[in-house]
This record gives sequence, structure tokens and C-alpha cells, in this order.
Amino acid sequence: MIYSGAFLSSEKANKHIKIAAVLPSVLAAVKSEIQQQGNGNELALSQTNNAWDVTYEWQASLLKHKAAQPIFDTDTGKMTEPPQKFKLWMVELTLEYSGLTKNYHFNELSWNDD
Repeated sequence: MIYSGAFLSSEKANKHIKIAAVLPSVLAAVKSEIQQQGNGNELALSQTNNAWDVTYEWQASLLKHKAAQPIFDTDTGKMTEPPQKFKLWMVELTLEYSGLTKNYHFNELSWNDD
């Protein structure tokens, strides 16, 4: 019985380690996808993928779409409003490996260079 308990604890720890090891790569991939996809008119983004046997799914909802601060135009002598090019997304990320599911929530920024 002790061996069985130790084995189950070890298996559970290995699952947590696997998800923790994959998490930085998954976060980098999600960030890259949001920055690539986030320049359109979409109000929500999502994707499901797999990395090193860990399945992950993320959804991003647009929180804010803003412009930079107004700037003074020396030619006209007036303040000018830059175009809206920055988007703040609220991201929900779910990772699943061998029956263990972990959820994460964070904000991500995207922008277009126009």
C-alpha cells in the first residue's frame, strides 16, 4: 500500500513537472500568435495546439484598443491624435497532460506597426 501511494504521488509530480517544463515555450507561442493575429478587427482569438505531448488551448478577449498619447504637431501648432494601434487582450490558457489540467490567466499586448 505504501509503494502504491508513493508511485501515485510520483506520477502526479511528474505530470506537474511536465506541464511546468512546457509552460515557457507555450507562453512564447501564445504571445507570438496573439501579436500576429491581433492586428485585425477580431474581438476574440483562440487556438488549440500540442507541444511535447501537452495539449494546450487558449482564448483571448479584447479588453482595450487604444492609441498612443496625443502629440504636438509643430507644423500645425495643434495636438494630433495618433491612430489606435495597441490592443490589450485577456488570455485564458489551459494545459492538459495525461489527465492533469492546469489553467492560467494573463494579459497580453499586441500592436500594429502602421
